[in-house]
Amino acid sequence: MKVGSSVDAGRFVAHEALRDAQGEMISDGIAALGAGGFLLAAAPTGIGKTAAALAAAIEVARSSDDPPVVMFLTGRQSQHRIVVDTVRKINERLEPDIAKVRLVDQIGQQGMCINEIRHEHRALFSRLCADKRGTRTCRPWLADANLIRPRILRDPLHVDELVSMCKGRDEELPHGICPWKAARESASSADVVVCDYNHVFVEAVRDSSLSAMGIGLEDTLLVVDEAHNLPDRIRRGFERRITMKVIRDAIYEVEEHTERTESEGVLLDGAEADSKNVELDRLRRIKAAMCRLRDELPKWFAEIDGGLDSSRTDDQRVSMTDFLGRVSAILSEAVERAVELGDLVKMLQSIRVDIDKDDDEIEEETACMRLAILLRTCMQNHDSPAFALVHDKLGGEENRLTTHLLDPGMVSESLLDECRGAIVMSGTLFPPQMYYDLLKVPKARVSIVKEYTSHFLTERRPVLIAKDVTSRYAERGEENTARIREHIHSVLRQTPGHVAVFAPSYAMLEQIVLEDEDWIVRSRQLLEERSGASKEQMDRMVDKLHQLRRTKTPALLAGVLGGKLAEGVDYPENILDAVICIGLPLPPPSARQDALRDYYEDAYDSVRAWRYASSQPAVNRLMQALGRPIRKASDRALVVLLEKRLMQRGFKICMPDGVHVVESVDSDRTARHTERFFKKYPDPARHSE
Repeated sequence: MKVGSSVDAGRFVAHEALRDAQGEMISDGIAALGAGGFLLAAAPTGIGKTAAALAAAIEVARSSDDPPVVMFLTGRQSQHRIVVDTVRKINERLEPDIAKVRLVDQIGQQGMCINEIRHEHRALFSRLCADKRGTRTCRPWLADANLIRPRILRDPLHVDELVSMCKGRDEELPHGICPWKAARESASSADVVVCDYNHVFVEAVRDSSLSAMGIGLEDTLLVVDEAHNLPDRIRRGFERRITMKVIRDAIYEVEEHTERTESEGVLLDGAEADSKNVELDRLRRIKAAMCRLRDELPKWFAEIDGGLDSSRTDDQRVSMTDFLGRVSAILSEAVERAVELGDLVKMLQSIRVDIDKDDDEIEEETACMRLAILLRTCMQNHDSPAFALVHDKLGGEENRLTTHLLDPGMVSESLLDECRGAIVMSGTLFPPQMYYDLLKVPKARVSIVKEYTSHFLTERRPVLIAKDVTSRYAERGEENTARIREHIHSVLRQTPGHVAVFAPSYAMLEQIVLEDEDWIVRSRQLLEERSGASKEQMDRMVDKLHQLRRTKTPALLAGVLGGKLAEGVDYPENILDAVICIGLPLPPPSARQDALRDYYEDAYDSVRAWRYASSQPAVNRLMQALGRPIRKASDRALVVLLEKRLMQRGFKICMPDGVHVVESVDSDRTARHTERFFKKYPDPARHSE
């Protein structure tokens, strides 16, 4: 094995030659995990962070007297394939006396389903799948997964290969085997399990998933990929919204459940009939309580509307304690049929409703469950400053309440402390110290917090910052819009291939790009991101880019910063020649944002509060977008950031040291820089690594 510096990279490397930063990351990973600690790695594209993390984690796991399972957590299915391919390369290079690395790759149930219900809407699928498993009517689920486990563990399989294999039908397995079940039951025998963050960082998923896999968190080494997303993923796990419509729908669900219970009790007698009558009485009490909430809760909303009217934002923070107090008072108004808040939550969680396959608006959770989870969240956290309850009006009319977790460390700290160690990494885990703080990495254990460098980015991905334009609200106007368009036109004229343009919002994308009638914009094939578009639609858009390249038709890809095209999609084979980012995607003013900044001021200081809550997340979204076109060392692309505030100190310090910045005073300078770049690098990379 060749490496740029003297590094012991262990036995599980995927490549003969290691880049300097890759070898350094492997060494750091082995040191941190070997001491039962953590590596937080800001590892830019091109250094081979996936291979480095796997090499370190597998080496430490295999060297242990009681080998843990390496759980590789990622939110992107494209990364699953990279992990599987990397482990295959590791196995090809292993010495004959070293056992091959066993891997299990799994995604969500629907993505692995071979039953006919896999084509249903996601929310409907979840209900149907649970129903079929509960009633034992899913034949692939009932099949013996042990028949395929040896093949899963023999050589690493992509999840689609496993699904295809499980579809196979013969006399022994006339209906195939459930791939999701087979993967879960094989996980405890694997060295590496590839899955989503939720399997560890969402309580309901973790409790059911890890136990089904036969894995305890204390027996794992974690590799968290794209970890810049982890704080928000944890926060979203506690975000629940209810409106008065949810309460009305919950009443209908209680009525349906009650009717079913009554029909089941008709043929019962004796003790069973008595038990059923007790249950029916509880259901009637719950319905009566829910009806009181429906009738009385609007009065509380009317009382707090004054705060909303005077708020500088469209929402307001309200007290969880006050909300719970009003709900409890309403529940106890009818003395003879009073209901305790805790009992209401338990009953709501027990309500079951029939599935209507023709309902186009079916939710993944029942209305009863949504209400129960919001109430439970408020009950458990009403005295915690790390939680906020926000009131606004949906569509400007219907009252809505939303729970927000402000501090993801409330969840991650104990989980990280329970596992044997972790590598937390991303190309935009910057600054890594911020994520160390936000995730509350246990301070009693060893941690290496480090930013790695990728030297090839300097020349092959220059970052041009325009000093004459901004998305700052106070400076918006026709002149600013015209200057932004002139920069875009300059890049389009000088760029031979595909260009992506990302804006902070769909409204700004529409105003600046989609309404631009200039011939240089209209002459390109427009591929536009739509709000709510699926991953499959995004993948088809990338396929379209490749088709257009083959016919030498330049495209303009238009999306939003933080959206699927700017963060959730990979662009292989250097398919993007240039990326233009308009403005700064700073979070808009809101009660939630105010609460977040106040919480950080109490936890840290005012400077870090602003950086952690606003400026750094905005810059990291830009970093995610500009990282899209460069996936390998041989790739080349020009990046243009149309925002003068990035030259101000408060935002400049948010950018990684490895970013090669070139200033542009106007669109003419942008045109000259673009022309010079593509003269030096006229062709996209044609080979893979």
